[in-house]
Amino acid sequence: MRIDFDLSRNELHLGPLPGVQRVLDSSAASLNRYPADAGIARLVEQISALHDVPRDQVVVGAGSVGVLDALLHARPQVNTSTAFGTPTFDEYAALVTRAGGNCAAVPSTPPGTQALDAILSRVDASTRQVILAAPHNPTGSTVSVDELIRFRRALPKSALLVVDQAYAEFDMTTTSDTLCQIVTELDGVLVLRSFSKAYGLAGLRIGYGVFSSAALAAKVRIAVPTYSVNSVAVAAAGESLRHQRELRERVAGVVESRRRLEAFLIRHGLFCGTESQGNFVWLATRESNSLFWHLRSDGIASREYPGLGVRITIQSEISVDAVLTSLRTLLAQRHVRGRAFADCNA
Repeated sequence: MRIDFDLSRNELHLGPLPGVQRVLDSSAASLNRYPADAGIARLVEQISALHDVPRDQVVVGAGSVGVLDALLHARPQVNTSTAFGTPTFDEYAALVTRAGGNCAAVPSTPPGTQALDAILSRVDASTRQVILAAPHNPTGSTVSVDELIRFRRALPKSALLVVDQAYAEFDMTTTSDTLCQIVTELDGVLVLRSFSKAYGLAGLRIGYGVFSSAALAAKVRIAVPTYSVNSVAVAAAGESLRHQRELRERVAGVVESRRRLEAFLIRHGLFCGTESQGNFVWLATRESNSLFWHLRSDGIASREYPGLGVRITIQSEISVDAVLTSLRTLLAQRHVRGRAFADCNA
């Protein structure tokens, strides 16, 4: 079966930002050398300046999951648990299990809500970390700073709050100082960020974490495997940070397309009230498999969460048009058969 548009992974359809290709080309000449500490130090300084946070609170890793993995190995996980809502990013469970910890996965009801109270109810003396994705994957729902503050204050001091902001650039509910506010006003917090999404560097695997504690950041920095962050990725990330205006322009285009698809869902009664703040849209339905295969028959690959819904990544305008056309066809078929399609209480 042909695939014209792969919208199953939250990759950006655009390439690197201006100037990055030149840096990639020049960096290739030094691939025979190990990554230099000076390169990472410069990148850390740029991240520090961007978010107005101390340099000693920043840790760079092989993707934001690289920082999370280092955290889990820097703090003993045996006989401990990590709480998070489900469905969510699959790698959380994989990383926790590999580090020797236990997962306390809390179902959200309905799927798509952050279920903060339900997560809190699962926190006990064994809880080592609590992970919140904001914006959430796969639904795109977010958590306000005020909600994060209340949530952190309700947690035991021994539990670290990990706020995964991999999609932060697409979140129109936050401001440029949100990250700084979180790590300044709260203790026991790690905020994760990624270059894989808005910056278009998913293949280079680079991200970072900002800690509220310089001491914990130092422990995690030591746990990051030597040379796990390659020199080309460091150079590309550093150049990317110099193009914030261009970054905002490309993000605005994705957000416009996201809103166009959501407007269609609203018009046709398919929108369940969870406005996405990521580069994707969530369609809640118990008939997720039917929707998945219908899109697939039209050459569109999506991500199915069985019995819960389907996530569709926002990419080119042409791909959004293809999704709209496919959904119109499905809606017409269901209308003829007298059947409903979306179920917001899935």
